[in-house]
Amino acid sequence: MINRMIQFALRIYRKLPMPEPLRRRLSILSQRIFRPRSAPAMPEPAKTKMYEQYTKQVLAIPDKTDDYVELASDAYVPQAGDPLLLAYYLPQFHPTPENDEWWGRGITEWHNVAKAVPQYVGHYQPRLPGELGSYDLRLTENIARQIELAKSHGIHGFAYYYYWFDGRRLLDKPLDMFLNHPELDFPFCLCWANESWTRRFDGTSGEVIMYQNESVESYKSFIESIKPYAADKRYIRVDGRPVLIVYRPSFVPECAEVLAHWRSYCQQEGLGNPYIIGVKENTFDGDLLALGFDAQSEFHPGTVFRYCRNITNEISFMRDDFGGIVLDYVDLVKNKQYFKFQAKKLHRAIMPMWDNTPRRNNTPMIFEGASPALYKEWLIDILREARNSKELDAPFIFVNAWNEWGECAYLEPDRKYGYAFLRATREAIEETRKAEGE
Repeated sequence: MINRMIQFALRIYRKLPMPEPLRRRLSILSQRIFRPRSAPAMPEPAKTKMYEQYTKQVLAIPDKTDDYVELASDAYVPQAGDPLLLAYYLPQFHPTPENDEWWGRGITEWHNVAKAVPQYVGHYQPRLPGELGSYDLRLTENIARQIELAKSHGIHGFAYYYYWFDGRRLLDKPLDMFLNHPELDFPFCLCWANESWTRRFDGTSGEVIMYQNESVESYKSFIESIKPYAADKRYIRVDGRPVLIVYRPSFVPECAEVLAHWRSYCQQEGLGNPYIIGVKENTFDGDLLALGFDAQSEFHPGTVFRYCRNITNEISFMRDDFGGIVLDYVDLVKNKQYFKFQAKKLHRAIMPMWDNTPRRNNTPMIFEGASPALYKEWLIDILREARNSKELDAPFIFVNAWNEWGECAYLEPDRKYGYAFLRATREAIEETRKAEGE
């Protein structure tokens, strides 16, 4: 009865009018509040054993594990009918004047990654990069190797996060360097991260440090900035239409009017009518197709975390002030919780792993139990769905992400798994292909 009352209250709350940032924060807080009662205090012998296991785990961090998978000697060969995997690409891995000012000289995403510590026995932290190391995206050699690894494992293209604030660009160097090097032959598109930046990047506060102008005029003028990218021959298109992803559709003011302006501008400039995909936000249930979007996509964990089993109180944490939540990745996959979310013209998404401990320290959201095998199982499920879909204009599947190391959502090789997640990606595509041909 209590659970029914809680679910009823949550359904009412989701319909209440409130600012989207507040709604998103409250949604996460509700997961922390409405969770099982705390487990009884641990006896001293068990606590001593836990400390011993934790110490052993920390001392073993540099070691290569049994889960490590080496790089294959051959490569993925695309075939007609293969779904198209687009991996989100974070250009944060290089120093910028703004980051120097806000966080300290030379600080990049690697700063957060390096300082993460395990919150409990078995918690996979810190995440240490593999072959690519703590790379600097000012070097074309690093971008070229990323492309080589992505191509050889079935990734169709990168969806670059695009940071534009009323005419001001941030983290623009890697994307512009890619654009200016046509020999980096790899499909790409843009995802406009249309929200203000706050100090939550490192878990400290919600103070706004870069404001996203919310006026209709600013949103209309945004479209002019993407012209050189959408005109590039490598840009991803659907029936000749350049793909543009909007990260926060609910933030677009006078949405139908703004999108119509974008379409008009692009057509006048010879770019074609843009194919605009809106990301489904966990705090906004509006009909994106009715607002003018051509399609919509998931973005995890946003559209799955509400369906996941909360196992926070089944875990013994190393610190008494742990304030995050731990969700069950095994339950998510084995019980196919990701199919509970449905919408029209929906592009599915997947996350290999998720754990934002590097950014949030002791208040993270962690998906415990992620593995290459479970990721592969999930990917196979949505690949089959995409292969059989008659509704989608293009068989895109979005991966969060190629290199979100600060949220532990990445496909790039690391010290523990090596190339296992990349290998799982390739195998999932090839195995569903075989199944279709049988």
